[in-house]
Amino acid sequence: MPRRETPLAPGDEPLLHFAADLRALRDRAGTPPYRQLALRAHCSAASLSVAAGGRRLPSLAVTLAYVQACGGDVPQWRQRWQLLAAELAAESAARRRAQDLGREPYPGPAAFEVADAARFFGREALVERLAALVAERRLVVVGGPSGAGKSSLVRAGLLARLGAGPTPRAWAVLTPGDRPTEELGPALARLGRRAAELGDHDPVLVVDQAEELTTRCRDAAERRRFLDALAAAVTGDCRIVLVLRADQEWLFATHPGLAAAGRGARLTVERPAPEELRRAIGEPALRAGCTVEGSLLAVLISTAARQPGALPLLSAALLETWRRRSGNALTLAGFQATGGFEGALARLAEELYGGLPEADRERARALFLRLSWGEGGAAAEAEGGPVARAEFADPGVPELLERLARARLVVLDRGTVELAHHGLPAAWPRLRGWLADGRRSAADGRRLTEAARRWLAAGRDPELLYRGERLTEAWRQVRAEELTPGSVERSFLAAGIRAAHAARRRARRQSLAVATLAAAGGALLTLAGGHTVRRAWRS
Repeated sequence: MPRRETPLAPGDEPLLHFAADLRALRDRAGTPPYRQLALRAHCSAASLSVAAGGRRLPSLAVTLAYVQACGGDVPQWRQRWQLLAAELAAESAARRRAQDLGREPYPGPAAFEVADAARFFGREALVERLAALVAERRLVVVGGPSGAGKSSLVRAGLLARLGAGPTPRAWAVLTPGDRPTEELGPALARLGRRAAELGDHDPVLVVDQAEELTTRCRDAAERRRFLDALAAAVTGDCRIVLVLRADQEWLFATHPGLAAAGRGARLTVERPAPEELRRAIGEPALRAGCTVEGSLLAVLISTAARQPGALPLLSAALLETWRRRSGNALTLAGFQATGGFEGALARLAEELYGGLPEADRERARALFLRLSWGEGGAAAEAEGGPVARAEFADPGVPELLERLARARLVVLDRGTVELAHHGLPAAWPRLRGWLADGRRSAADGRRLTEAARRWLAAGRDPELLYRGERLTEAWRQVRAEELTPGSVERSFLAAGIRAAHAARRRARRQSLAVATLAAAGGALLTLAGGHTVRRAWRS
């Protein structure tokens, strides 16, 4: 006689309800012994018994084999298992998250702060160069494209170093915001108090995200006051480090005092080399008692090294992978379960797009489509490249670009814009749909962009303008919103339309001139004929 099953533990947990319902299903099937059930299920009797034990969730394969052997509804139980698995995974992740709080080896998409110095690796050589420049010069400019890690380098690298050691230095950080002079006063006051406490006669002021002086502050007089105050601070008892995007360095270069003080004291932060990436990925994990699977390390390095703004995404993906680690190992399977770089990008892009007003949504659609084509007009599948910033000068678009750059979706560099990750067109379903819906229009748009660029490069040569049916069709597509041209393309089409109107006016004048000549000729012939007749009459 078969043994009776061990009663389920008391409780109201979802896993116990799942096990109880499996047992009820077996009872309705006549309570066959597990050995007999195993023959029907092609599965071991022990695994079937454990599946209904209520101690842990059985695998999906074992669950479905149990259900099928008992004559149950397999699709229904599949869905139920998936829902329970998701619920248990969420509970497990929440417990692990609570246990891991404060132990994360990676900061996620945010920049490293001074407190993160113990997990900041890979940029040691740059930190040395920056520290040497600050020791030598009163003003140092740290520049580079957005997403290159400038703020992290200064905060977790330079400032952490200045504040450590037997003789710590005084420092303060400010970001300009809308009213930079109002931010500067309190920052200098904090710096002065800290310098007095430490006996430091040469403190350091960091102006981080200094591009905000042009992207957020709209008052030219306010900007001038701020720059004058910085120049005065440089000549006083303060060293200054300006951290800003390369495309905004012109503003400080045009101020006489700052330009002279910062000449030759510039550090450019580029995307990290493979060895720097290897240390940035592996060292924080080792310090946290973890390892990084070799296949995962290879994928992360090869992917991040090719992308212009990969560092924030890399850190975000590593944090999520660490939360899904297997034991103490960060694995490729865990990374793929997070959706990888593409999954993080798609979530970020959709969240940002959903928060835009309607007018900015249309601008964003046109902007992402344009960046997906790239500099050479290549298709999205071939990965878009940098595009001249001048092509995004229409009203509202520069402000949208700044917002996308802050969200790490695009990279702004000297005069160019490009996607932070070239996989975005394939990863983001909305953008993929836009590209699929307008594939023919996208091809026409690329041809229009190439023609407009050739026209502009040739000094707006009128011989290169669209004419006739080609111009008419392009203008029809723009009016029907099948094409969303940028400022260069719009100027190109406008010049073509003006040229067409001028050609029609010339044609009308020529026709009128011909008609006038014909009429005059007819009159002369008439006069000549009348004279001949009169001569003949007199004869």
